[in-house]
Amino acid sequence: MIKFFRKIRLNLLSEGKTGKYFKYAIGEILLVMIGILLALQVNNWNNNRIEANREQTILRNLRSDFNDNITELNRIYDGTEESYRSSVRLLEIIKNDTPINPEEIEVLLNSIINGFFSLDLYSASIDEIINTGSLNIIKDVKLREHISNWSFIVADTEDDIEIYYDYMFNILIPSLSNKTTLRNMAVPDFLMKRMDLPQVSPTKFEVDYSKTIRTLEFENEVYNNALNVVYVLDNYKKIKAYLNETLELIESNIK
Repeated sequence: MIKFFRKIRLNLLSEGKTGKYFKYAIGEILLVMIGILLALQVNNWNNNRIEANREQTILRNLRSDFNDNITELNRIYDGTEESYRSSVRLLEIIKNDTPINPEEIEVLLNSIINGFFSLDLYSASIDEIINTGSLNIIKDVKLREHISNWSFIVADTEDDIEIYYDYMFNILIPSLSNKTTLRNMAVPDFLMKRMDLPQVSPTKFEVDYSKTIRTLEFENEVYNNALNVVYVLDNYKKIKAYLNETLELIESNIK
């Protein structure tokens, strides 16, 4: 094709048709420019199509992770809230002078201790976005802001969970060794069934709970633990709102 255009230009020059030569040359340049622009347009269209497909893949992965996170958070929230309610009930028993039911104390303490669950959110899709620098592929500015806030939301919650965890396992639980029969608080059934292990039999010792738990020191320990739970629950609610809002944005951008 280039040789063909060159031959036409040479013929025009040899025939002395300089004006026509320049007009033809300009036309040829315009055709080349139009061709380049069309090629760039096709290339841009192809890149946009690839990015759009990539964006949809990212959004679908995010939707899967966020749905799983909401389910997991609801489960953890329910267990943590039950732990708080058990703490409130135990505080009332400590305060009152009514007879104590040992079995109820053991059930309440079991709920307080085993109501704790670590919050393990699924972050594979967000980690991939951050690590590969793919955040700008997502066109929705508000959704990009939500995803950017992920690390802050998680870190803020982890701080309160760590305080809660440290207090329970370093102060509350050790204090129970001379106040209750820990042996009677059975290991959760789902763990025992998973490992096919026998449950520990009940203790033969008896505890006078009116003397062991009705103390100012223990009341303060239970109260402080309950207070830590409140802060954790408050953060869980913030995470739940964040997850739901982000999921709505994700859904609105999936085609």
